[in-house]
Amino acid sequence: MKKYDFQKPSKIPDLETTGMATRILLRKRRFKCYQCSKMAVAETSLIKENHQIPRIINQKIAQKLIEKTSMTDIAHQLAISTSTVIRKLNDFHFEHDFSHLPKIMTWDEYAFTKGKMSFIAQDFKKLNIITVLEGRTQAIIRNHFLRYNRAVRCQVKIITMDMFSPYYDLAKQLRFRISRLRLKQSPRLFHSQTLKSF
Repeated sequence: MKKYDFQKPSKIPDLETTGMATRILLRKRRFKCYQCSKMAVAETSLIKENHQIPRIINQKIAQKLIEKTSMTDIAHQLAISTSTVIRKLNDFHFEHDFSHLPKIMTWDEYAFTKGKMSFIAQDFKKLNIITVLEGRTQAIIRNHFLRYNRAVRCQVKIITMDMFSPYYDLAKQLRFRISRLRLKQSPRLFHSQTLKSF
């Protein structure tokens, strides 16, 4: 192997310096074997092989996602595309514990992408997220909660939710033994309704 030439320079995003967006102009050295004519490219610790985003940026994306910063804000702050942030989010693996449900659970929806609502279930007391589902249709939510054993589903006593009627019907279908269903009409006003029979 002998030194051959350099690859075409590529602009690699880096963390901002003194409030200014920073790009690294990276030129990788190429090597050529004069016996078999194969080419090899030098490696760097800045980026993984065949990638364009540095490791430090990937770490910063993960940190910002944990801090609950919106994806568009992360993309703007780090001078990268929103799709890069979404790809990093998809790298996270969430393991569900299907052996336990809290006594008091909160169901709500939020805008995950423009024009599309997603479902979120949370432990009311500990504020731990139980699950985040990509849609809020009855089929998606039902299929998720049917993965829990019926005995586990019977541990739930109270569900706090907004007045989205499919949630109420779904709680009945899933046979949660709910002693109280709290319907949220507005952030300041709560209605309680006792469900006597399923």
